[in-house]
Amino acid sequence: MSGSWGCPHEIKGLCSKVKNIPCDPGMKGCVLYGRFAFSDPAKNSPSIKRKLKGRASDKHD
Repeated sequence: MSGSWGCPHEIKGLCSKVKNIPCDPGMKGCVLYGRFAFSDPAKNSPSIKRKLKGRASDKHD
């Protein structure tokens, strides 16, 4: 079983969902944007950032 994931919107390295620009998982407009947290904080939507901040403050209580 493979651990990789392939986006159905990526065609030859371009995103067919976001104006055929180079695929960058998590970019604004991507189906993953706002649904998942990324290790690169710049890719996280404001709602994900709030959730992550809330979890971090819960751990310190």
